[in-house]
Amino acid sequence: MKLNILFKAAVAAGLLGSLVACSPAKQNAVNLGADSSSIIGGVTVDAKDPIAKSTVAIVASVKTADGQEGQFICTGSLLTENVVLTAGHCVPEVGAEYKEVVLYVIFNTDLRKMGRADIRLVVDSVIHTDYGKTGSEGEDAHDLALIKFAGAMAPGYTVAKFLDDETLLKPGTKVTLAGYGLIETDGVNTKSDDRLRKVDVEVVEEFGKHEILLDQTKGKGACHGDSGGPAFLEVNGTQYVWGVTSRGAGKDGKDDCSLVSVYTKVKSESQFVQDGLKKLSAK
Repeated sequence: MKLNILFKAAVAAGLLGSLVACSPAKQNAVNLGADSSSIIGGVTVDAKDPIAKSTVAIVASVKTADGQEGQFICTGSLLTENVVLTAGHCVPEVGAEYKEVVLYVIFNTDLRKMGRADIRLVVDSVIHTDYGKTGSEGEDAHDLALIKFAGAMAPGYTVAKFLDDETLLKPGTKVTLAGYGLIETDGVNTKSDDRLRKVDVEVVEEFGKHEILLDQTKGKGACHGDSGGPAFLEVNGTQYVWGVTSRGAGKDGKDDCSLVSVYTKVKSESQFVQDGLKKLSAK
């Protein structure tokens, strides 16, 4: 398929980028939502929408080794009453790059209206041990993590339902993506309104054993700020989470998410999820 050929060319040229927003190392102060990006060509998600009830925002507040402070935003899905499933690259760790890291889970479809009651402190996390190890064509990055927050989930929210049959994800199948991040303005994904959005795209094909390519050539899809967010498949009127936003590529090497996005299949990574839950519950 032509789209896959273009995608592989982007991988080979090193043009594939994670869909996380705001690199704090490049800014002394980053306001929440500044330069982050969101679902392209989508619509806002009503708080009563089933998608909103299991989708949360994740905010990382970091300080770099050279003293710069900043924030970036990701998205996640409620896996249990106090654990969120997200992308591995959404969970920065203290080390050579960051000397301080604090993560928060936000329960609100509009981050401009969030209050103290909507915020939960992340107290523990588990990142896939094979995160970042890819195949020869850049496939199967295992870009997954679990984060555990203090307290209970906010009223009105519920644990996500997860798809059990991944054979339903055939080429051409319509799926729904959700996330907080950049919206497209004048053809450039540089503006955010800090609201949860959703959009429908189509499956291209599998990318290795654990990932799927989604078509974003029609001006719709996921982009910066949507990292870790869910991909849903509606089955008999119920929305099931099947994927987690990992990364994407733009046409002609542009960082505009206009070619494809890559989603990690949750069911195929069930062993990591089970092991991660055990580690978090044991602490």
